Amino acid sequence: MNEYISLAIFIFVYILIVGRIKFRIPIWASMLIGAALMIGFQIISPASAFKSVQIDVIMFLFGMFSIVSALDKAGVLRYIAIKMLSRAKTPDRILLIFVVGIGSLSAFLVNDTIALMGVPLVAYVSKHIGVRPAVFLIALAFSITVGSAMTPIGNPQNLLIALQSGIDLPFTNFIKFLAVPTIINLFLTYYILKIYFKKDMAQVNLQNIALENAVIVNKNLAKISIGVLIATIAGFFISEVLKFLKIADLNLSLIALSGAAVLYVLSRDRKEIIQNVDYSVLVFFAAMFIVTAAVWSSGAIPMLIKTIPVPTPDNPLQSNAIISIASISLGQVLSNVPFVSLYHYVMIQNGFTGDNVSSWMMLAAASTVAGNLTILAAASNIIIIQASESRGIKAFTFFEFFKIGALVTVVNLLVYYLFILLI
Repeated sequence: MNEYISLAIFIFVYILIVGRIKFRIPIWASMLIGAALMIGFQIISPASAFKSVQIDVIMFLFGMFSIVSALDKAGVLRYIAIKMLSRAKTPDRILLIFVVGIGSLSAFLVNDTIALMGVPLVAYVSKHIGVRPAVFLIALAFSITVGSAMTPIGNPQNLLIALQSGIDLPFTNFIKFLAVPTIINLFLTYYILKIYFKKDMAQVNLQNIALENAVIVNKNLAKISIGVLIATIAGFFISEVLKFLKIADLNLSLIALSGAAVLYVLSRDRKEIIQNVDYSVLVFFAAMFIVTAAVWSSGAIPMLIKTIPVPTPDNPLQSNAIISIASISLGQVLSNVPFVSLYHYVMIQNGFTGDNVSSWMMLAAASTVAGNLTILAAASNIIIIQASESRGIKAFTFFEFFKIGALVTVVNLLVYYLFILLI
């Protein structure tokens, strides 16, 4: 009985999110309502709900959000973006720089943070070049999703895989398996967007991009935040070396949180920085973990998974295909982060270990690009919609996103599948 109640609650949350404009309920609040209902109907106990929240992920996101908040307040992100866009000489070039440039940033700054940063940038660019915001909001969503697949810190689901799969040297393996296909996919995504939005891009007027706004507004904070960011990213790579040498096994979340701690100690703007962190995203993730755990513990997800073939570690050709199918299908229902938090149990129960690197990389790639099929498959899509609507910007609709997202998803997934299989 519990499995049907949990599914009913999940469908209710899904309806609230899809009809967010009509119901006027923020997406994070919809997920929080779902978590409360799961506890209220005793699908999951309060103690189990608390344990289900992935503290490592919340810590990591808070740490990275804090650093990005400082970069944003100092004007660094806006400066980089406008300088980058100022090099565009044609409408197609501005789209290319936007997709590839923003996508590359998301590999190291977490796609959710780039989603937050990207919305005001889209508002600025769209206003000055005369293109409807939905064009660049969709480009933003696709580029940060694809770009984030490249590293274990690009998005939360990759972080989960890095922390829970048991693979050695996650940074090294992610780069080895996913860097090349990610770069290829960024360019392919650009070409698809270029063709699809040909009429919109024909209206671009590049003469209106004003460079006088490309300034660092707080030079002291800029120096501190850039230094902390470089040190934090360096810390991620150093942790790989220390683990390889079997000296120490440093947690990625602890490194990100340590970077944020240094930032708050050194900066005089700590109050403004911590206030600028988007806590609604952290609430969304915490509530989502509870909802996901409840659906799993109720037996609903195992019941659904039975309809999909089980992957086997000794057959990469078959298992990677099954992992891809599961990611694309269940990812639309669960969203990529909760899907990975559940599906890694399925893989472990079926014999996958840290030695099955290619299969874990397929899970990372497939669960990530699944976010380009529908708006509910990736938290970053939801963040973009929520942030744009809070600024009074008309975002893309579910069906507009899906029409172009279907093609982007198929192309991206095929590239990842073939590359991982052949490497």
